[in-house]
Amino acid sequence: MNHSDRNAHANNAFTGPDAVRDFLNPGASLPTPLIELPESVNPYAKDKVRIYAKASFMGPLFNIKQLGALNLLQDAQASGKLRGVHTLVENSSGNMILGIAVLARFFGVKRVVGVVSRDIAPGKLEVLRLFGVEPEFNNETPGEQSGIAQARELGKQPGWLNLAQYENDANPQASEKWLGPDIWEQTGGALTVFCAGIGTSGTLVGSARFLKTQAPSIAVVGVIPLVDTVPGVRSPKRLKEVEIDWASKLDYRVDMETKRSFKLSLDLCRLGVLAGPSSGMAFAGLLKFIEERKAEGALDRFRNKDGEVVATFVCPDSALLYLEKYSTHLDAADLA
Repeated sequence: MNHSDRNAHANNAFTGPDAVRDFLNPGASLPTPLIELPESVNPYAKDKVRIYAKASFMGPLFNIKQLGALNLLQDAQASGKLRGVHTLVENSSGNMILGIAVLARFFGVKRVVGVVSRDIAPGKLEVLRLFGVEPEFNNETPGEQSGIAQARELGKQPGWLNLAQYENDANPQASEKWLGPDIWEQTGGALTVFCAGIGTSGTLVGSARFLKTQAPSIAVVGVIPLVDTVPGVRSPKRLKEVEIDWASKLDYRVDMETKRSFKLSLDLCRLGVLAGPSSGMAFAGLLKFIEERKAEGALDRFRNKDGEVVATFVCPDSALLYLEKYSTHLDAADLA
């Protein structure tokens, strides 16, 4: 199905023999919510800056990686790579391999192995096991094989396939096909700033490709964690392993610290938007970008014809997968 097939499920009801398949297809399901944030968490509202959270964690599998997983599988099937495959393997912080595990069954593959870090959140590890993922731990310590390389090697075995989310263009194509158009339509074509954290970079690259075709003036802001303690995104060192050309799609780069990312996630949760740490990082990065542009006297460059800055940041997954990590990275005063 493509983006226009949603008309068949306009009332959000899925029936018939392909009901579950349609429900899991972003081209058929209703778009995930786009939520404007109130002044209580938007310090620039009086500057005619409107900030929207794209709640991608409210999709069928509760994370944005469902988009990439589906497109990777569709691409592999179309190219004949799934023939004879009984096991899929992917290096993942958790969300992509969860999506692959659920969706692969519709492509005739029942076994899925996930190469995960040993410091994966216990709650997320249990979720992966619940959905049938077989975890393969990787330490990624100096001198040892990285998780990406480990998954690539495992995928060379007979009957195995590594979908290669860190290099396969089918990953960003998913956001180009579904996420970018959703955001553009939901903002009524008024968007001026798009912001996302960078992990595999598929979300940012694919969305940027589409949005720039609609309005080349849209500012694309990429947020990168200073260290690898925010789940789902990658530090500058680990981004060197990503072969998708994300750097050429950035108009602005913002580096963000861990504590600020968790604090902004907490603020969103208490507002009623249950967005996780990488969402908080993207939100924090967007606020920093706006603050810097305002300090430079350059905020007017990002206004639309109505005189407003319309900014969106992507929320990839929910805070509920990382509950034990908030007390690790935040002080008691932050949690009060």
